[in-house]
Amino acid sequence: MPWRAIAIGLAVMTLEGYDLVAFGATTPLLLRHQPWHLSLPELGTLGSLTPVGMLFGALLVGPLTDRYGRRRTTLLSIAVVSLGMFACAFVSNLELFGASRLVVGLGVGAVYPAMGPLIFELAPPKRKNLSSAIVQCGVTVGGSLASVVAASFLQGDNFRPEYVVGGAVGLLLLPMTYRWLPESPVYRREPAGARGLRVVLRQPYAGTTALFCVMVICSFLLIFGINTWLPQLMQAARYPLDSSLMFLTLLNVGATVGGLAIAVLADRAGSRIPIIACFVVAAGAMAALSIRSPLIVLSVIVLIGGAGAFGVQGLINVYIARTYPAHARASAIGVALGIGRIGAIAGPVLGGWVLAAGLAPQWNFLLFAVPAILGALLTVALGGFRRTAEARTSQLVEEPA
Repeated sequence: MPWRAIAIGLAVMTLEGYDLVAFGATTPLLLRHQPWHLSLPELGTLGSLTPVGMLFGALLVGPLTDRYGRRRTTLLSIAVVSLGMFACAFVSNLELFGASRLVVGLGVGAVYPAMGPLIFELAPPKRKNLSSAIVQCGVTVGGSLASVVAASFLQGDNFRPEYVVGGAVGLLLLPMTYRWLPESPVYRREPAGARGLRVVLRQPYAGTTALFCVMVICSFLLIFGINTWLPQLMQAARYPLDSSLMFLTLLNVGATVGGLAIAVLADRAGSRIPIIACFVVAAGAMAALSIRSPLIVLSVIVLIGGAGAFGVQGLINVYIARTYPAHARASAIGVALGIGRIGAIAGPVLGGWVLAAGLAPQWNFLLFAVPAILGALLTVALGGFRRTAEARTSQLVEEPA
């Protein structure tokens, strides 16, 4: 395995994970920052700017990656994140802070569509899912780092150190990535011709692209909805607060450990069946959580559910990479992750609606099982679309469905 490239990829995804938690960690300080006099609705608007930036960053970077190379666009994405972080730390007014959050979102959204195809193309044929899963662990590492920085350095209304550290991490990564991350040999061999969105959005791939987009929407809706609302959902089911927070920790432990184990399985069995299994396991876990059970039983359910709900996205990323030719691979990942951000935005909103509706506690969990079931059905349907695309092109797909 190309361990140096994987280590760099892990570090780059740590930067993404850092930002995903950094804003949430600084929200209490932003509210106390007297010069700005932020209201809760204004804070919510600020929070929405980064996901919007991520959506456009993912959509824009894919074609650039397929045209100019994986390595260059990865470096550009890191530079944009670092610039946005430093701007968040030093701007003097609310408007510029909002613009800086949008810039950070553009960079963060571009990171994986730029780097994901590179890791896929560098990894050995039988280790592609595992390589991707190891790199994705950086998101959890980065989130933990952001929490540690917030607990260690933030006080009063001084939110700026959180963003200084994020910008510094990005600045440190730039020379390391420039020196140690190679360009993809697969990309170098690609002939001139139709690239990027011209391939992804046209036949025979248009139907496949649409299905992948909806699959990622379901995956992100599940991930972001559960991550945001699990403690509140558990409290609504009359579990104590300490237990509810413990479940959130177990969810992420299951996501990390289970995600790596599932990736090893997918490298042996192919992508499609493990993806269906992950969606089904996530739906089953949500249904099981609707039944009041002893804490030890619920803990096991949450661990397994975390592996299914969170592990599925890494498998989908590799499945996308396997489905499209190299000259359209980054664009396909960018489109799917960009459109998929709709689910990331909708998940927390849906959770809020569910809780506000005052439904019986079991319905809170069962409603989150719906996107998981839909994701499984879409993956089943995708097999037919994918075979049709293969039959109508002369491209060699690297793995059977």
